Amino acid sequence: MQAQVNYVLNPSFEQYSRCPRLLNQIAFANHWNSIDTLWSPDTSVAGPLCMPDYCNACASYGEASLPSNQYFHHYARTGNGAVEIFMLIDSATDPGVPDGHSYLQGRLSPSLIASQSYCVTFYVTLEDGSGYAVDKIGAYLDDGSIDIGQNAANCYQAQTAFTPQILCSGIINDTLNWVKVQGSFTATGAESVITIGNFYSYTSTDKIAVDYSSLSMYGGSLYLIDDVSVITSDAVADAGPDGLVSPGSDGAFIGTADEGMPCTWYIVGDTVPIGYSGGLKVHPDTTTRYVVVMDLCGNVTRDTVVVNVAPAGVGTLGFTKEDVKISPNPAKDEVTIQTPESFSQCGMIRMYDMLGLQVYETPISSKTQTVKISSLVNGVYTVQVVTSEGMSVALRLIKE
Repeated sequence: MQAQVNYVLNPSFEQYSRCPRLLNQIAFANHWNSIDTLWSPDTSVAGPLCMPDYCNACASYGEASLPSNQYFHHYARTGNGAVEIFMLIDSATDPGVPDGHSYLQGRLSPSLIASQSYCVTFYVTLEDGSGYAVDKIGAYLDDGSIDIGQNAANCYQAQTAFTPQILCSGIINDTLNWVKVQGSFTATGAESVITIGNFYSYTSTDKIAVDYSSLSMYGGSLYLIDDVSVITSDAVADAGPDGLVSPGSDGAFIGTADEGMPCTWYIVGDTVPIGYSGGLKVHPDTTTRYVVVMDLCGNVTRDTVVVNVAPAGVGTLGFTKEDVKISPNPAKDEVTIQTPESFSQCGMIRMYDMLGLQVYETPISSKTQTVKISSLVNGVYTVQVVTSEGMSVALRLIKE
């Protein structure tokens, strides 16, 4: 198993070379464009009409802004950026664009590994200015061969020559919530880009007419896209190391810096999500335990982290993870836990499962202590070493 790593560059569209001012300026979002070779558009004008639209809260113009937009009102799933693309345009209502598709293409780094299984995830929501909701929303991963050349006249046509590895078969008509599109595939080793869109013709696409608002667009089917990820299917959730904050501080960052992750964060014991993506900043008033849940195409893993709020006058833990050692790891029947000398008879050892539930507790009786784990089911556990003042560090233990 390995920790979560997102191969998609700028997966939440937060990084940009310039705040968008007009429609079709997807190239302003770093590492993203349409399926053409024009990766640096003239910044004074809008790009080709068949290019995706980059939307960001930094924009004041009504066609490129979030959350209030000329065609919809919607917040990004995470952060400030999202992209809108045409999944379909009804040729009967707009004969000038007979299929009306646009495609979003992003860079992967590094390229994928041959024979490795990956879970691909992205989130979509139907714009409330759309006239149709459709199915067949998918993702195609390759070496960039899906390219139609600069400003090609046929850029609106469906790319039916390519079969997406990831495909949502049901019609997505939710204009309120972000809907997860997810699937797994085995890489050939050549994949360096991901392309998102509808790879099926107008007649092969199932659709339903919608009329959610007075903004309804002539039969167009526009969707917002956010939080794109490509992750090895066997990756595990990573809540990061335990933290320490002082009362009234700016809080603590938990998790990892990976954006666009299919993760949900909770306070242990609560069912209301407090955040998404790989990590987030928290501001607890008291020592609090958090759990992150990551769903990679049915491979659901969890990890916990504790943010300690220091008592008045306490500024540091007085020890680090390097002062605590667990061996062997992985282990089957027992482990030896080494702790600082000052912990003897004044601290605790606790173990938690992937749900964040405590499964073991014992006082620290010596600097080197043996703990029996044969009764525990196989899996990943968090071993927490706690001082008498309530400060702690945590290490991961794999039970085989």
